[in-house]
Amino acid sequence: MKLNLDFNDSILLHIVLSVLIVLVGVLLVKLSNRFFVSRQLADRDNLRSYRTWTVASRNLIGAVVFLLLLGIWVSELKSVAISLAAFAAALMISGKELVMCFLGAFMRMLTRPFQLGDLVEIGQYAGEVIDMDALTTTLVEVAPTRQFTGFTVQVPNSLLLTVAVRNHSQAGKYTLDTVRIPLAAQCDPDRIEAELLDIAQQACEPFLEAAGQSLRRYGDTRFLDLSQFAPRVMFEPVGTDRLDAIVRFPAPVGGRLPVAQQIIRRFYRQRMSDSKEAGADAAAEAATEADQREAAEDRARMARAGRPGTAGGPGAPDASGPPASSPAF
Repeated sequence: MKLNLDFNDSILLHIVLSVLIVLVGVLLVKLSNRFFVSRQLADRDNLRSYRTWTVASRNLIGAVVFLLLLGIWVSELKSVAISLAAFAAALMISGKELVMCFLGAFMRMLTRPFQLGDLVEIGQYAGEVIDMDALTTTLVEVAPTRQFTGFTVQVPNSLLLTVAVRNHSQAGKYTLDTVRIPLAAQCDPDRIEAELLDIAQQACEPFLEAAGQSLRRYGDTRFLDLSQFAPRVMFEPVGTDRLDAIVRFPAPVGGRLPVAQQIIRRFYRQRMSDSKEAGADAAAEAATEADQREAAEDRARMARAGRPGTAGGPGAPDASGPPASSPAF
């Protein structure tokens, strides 16, 4: 007996094809990930490029799978266009965040505010970009001390529409960074500036030339003047008893923390050395003053002992001799 199941057969065929396409897509994603991971383990110097190829291949496979599924179901979607429109309206009302995530991913694709491997700040979240998809951007979290915490943060793409994105890697391998050093308000700014400039120059000397070339090249593409990339020192008063020195310096994007720590450690080490020298000079001066005061007291005692008419001095009568004889009458 032959059953008339044309419509059901069509739906069943579409379902089977859709499942096969999804399975093939998942298999291709796993194979591409395994391929690039094996290449990455063999070539550690190109981690960023392999990460980029991994994410790009996965997104490309996902886009192809989506287009194939759309082509399979487009005939059925035409028949339910009105219902689909109602569903889309309901989705816009109830799933606004989901729609905004897709819009954020679309804006990220058009404007490219960051790429894989960049150090970015998205609102209150900061870290290195390790993955991007249609819904989220994954970061390896970086603490305010510029050190990796070991945690990953999945930032919804909807934030890209509402908060500012700060990219520390936009200028290439090098960037400009600052470090703040608190000082007493009674310090000498000129002397502090000279010391900090010398220390920062020594810390940045190994890469200063390469950093200048990279920053100038980025400035030329953005119509910016980044020729003043050498270390600089500025001062900012904080209250009536504190003055902060702000040191601006070039550094590799991934090496900002070591350079900043080197500047801070050298400065405080030099300040401690100066304090010890000043203490030693003060102690020597105090000892000299004490010696001079003791010598003056010795001279004063000797002067009093040698004055005529004083007890025990020259010319004083000897009270221990025999008494003088009485005059004869």
